[in-house]
Amino acid sequence: MSKDQNSDLSARNNVRLTTIFAGRICQYGRAFECIISDVSVGGAKVRLKNPADFEKFTTSTPVQLTFERLTDYKALNAQVAWLRPNEDVVGLEFSDSELRRRIIMKKLMPNRWRIAMQGNDEKTEPPNEV
Repeated sequence: MSKDQNSDLSARNNVRLTTIFAGRICQYGRAFECIISDVSVGGAKVRLKNPADFEKFTTSTPVQLTFERLTDYKALNAQVAWLRPNEDVVGLEFSDSELRRRIIMKKLMPNRWRIAMQGNDEKTEPPNEV
């Protein structure tokens, strides 16, 4: 493993869960359809459905990520952390409070969230509502 890969892994403090959720990245009143391929309390990796949308994003751009799976309107505020143009992939870093992020993750995938949090003594179970 290279030094860069090692530092990338050590920078991740949150459990990442692989997903295939439909969503939207909202920016300045426009919505861009995406597939959320992995998510954690800290951020998400999303693949844009329309590669032409990729040019609309730059790092540090403020956005909102909406999860289609949630029946009530729930979006997380984020900023673009990194871009992979050749893969049409965008990395997002969430900026909402950790409690709000944890509540959304619990609502999004309750069973997987519970399993992922087992043995994580330093984190308490969030309530069910934001």
